[in-house]
Amino acid sequence: MKLNTKKFGAFAATLALTLLSVGVISAPARAADCPYPVTDQTSNDNPKANIRLVSPVLTDDNSVRRYDFEGQFTQDCDWFGVGMRFNQVYVPFGLKTTLTYQATTPAGVPLVNTKVTLRANKGYSSSNANIRVNGIKARPAPSNASDGGSATGYTDVNGMVSFLITSPDDCEAYGGVLPAAPLKLDSDTPNDRNANPSTDCYSQLLPSITGEKTDSADFVELHYFNSSALDYSVDEAEINLLSPILDDNNSVAGDGVIQAYVPVGTKQIIAFQALKSDGSWARNAAVKVRINLADSLSNARVSAGIFGNTANGASTVLTPADSTKTAEDQLVLTGTTDAFGIVTFQLSNLDTTGELPPAAQNSPVPVEGAKYARVFAELVDKTNTGTPLELHYYKPVPPTTIAITASGRKITVTINNAIGKTSTVSITGRAKATVKPTKAAQTYSYTVTKGVKKVVVTANGKSLTKTFTIK
Repeated sequence: MKLNTKKFGAFAATLALTLLSVGVISAPARAADCPYPVTDQTSNDNPKANIRLVSPVLTDDNSVRRYDFEGQFTQDCDWFGVGMRFNQVYVPFGLKTTLTYQATTPAGVPLVNTKVTLRANKGYSSSNANIRVNGIKARPAPSNASDGGSATGYTDVNGMVSFLITSPDDCEAYGGVLPAAPLKLDSDTPNDRNANPSTDCYSQLLPSITGEKTDSADFVELHYFNSSALDYSVDEAEINLLSPILDDNNSVAGDGVIQAYVPVGTKQIIAFQALKSDGSWARNAAVKVRINLADSLSNARVSAGIFGNTANGASTVLTPADSTKTAEDQLVLTGTTDAFGIVTFQLSNLDTTGELPPAAQNSPVPVEGAKYARVFAELVDKTNTGTPLELHYYKPVPPTTIAITASGRKITVTINNAIGKTSTVSITGRAKATVKPTKAAQTYSYTVTKGVKKVVVTANGKSLTKTFTIK
């Protein structure tokens, strides 16, 4: 691929090259050697958002990690936010791929219900695969900062967002060719070997929230290859959960299940991966997703759908689980695993009441009053091993808020959602008052004299200060 950046044109001119393949860059240059003038070397040092690929999981063994690009693009020429990652990965022609990202703040806090744009066939990349992203066709990459196409999505309760990439119909449509299968998954791509995009068939993708310099995002470059010799048969599979990302700090290892807490009324992107006995991906295999498993006593009201289950993956239609069923699964979704053996689906909770909030995300689940859904994905008519996911839905405690107003010689204080919490009200000229709200919205009124009055209210760890001039 060509060096993919909005400054590529000037970069190429500076180097007096008519064509530059990033495959010839063996190591990042020093910042002082960046061939394009850098106005402010620190302008990309503090990204506002991190956007990480969580499914599939890419490594140095199953993809080509381009550390040279990462250093060149972020440290030397400061085109993209520091921490940007770049992976090239091989994909069998004809198979779909679902990319799931997690968006967080720099501190790692999930960005919920946040718009994410996936830039497809990114400008300057010479991408020539006529893919579709969530049903939207991407044209060949322009030789400028524009992109061949893009699609948008909104993150779930964990900051996850998914995009369905449909394989090209014909690699020659945009001047490429379908190359032979690679010798290994970490082999150099045809474009990098030949410095010629027309010998390859690929699409460069980049998620975006705030912009190139202010996002620390993961580039993914999908390189399609001739899959006619592949054998997709499988007898048994090990099923692993990829999304949401669960560990000892945010989940509980139950009796044969993984248990996690989720606020009621939220949606989640869930991805399971099927692996063959040799550890390779179980691709293009018939799969079913079982929702509220039979005899599990699951009682959460949910709806679900395999991601991109409409024509060309343009949208995801959800089907409600049948809560009247107990001895059989309440909902079964059918589909096929993608190029990485993954099935991705959306699960939405329909409840308005739930369990009490847990003391911590890894607290034992309740025995009484539990509200949960148990789900699992498996290959059809195969031997499957793995652990179901059990989602426990709780009603979050509304945050404590404080309001202070003044009218005439009366100051009114309203404390919301601090029942039973000792609170204080301090007003200039009056003794500090200690109160303990007994209802969700508790109002207190105080008559004051003329003059400047400073009001300080504390409640349940929150504090608010206002100053009024009483006439």
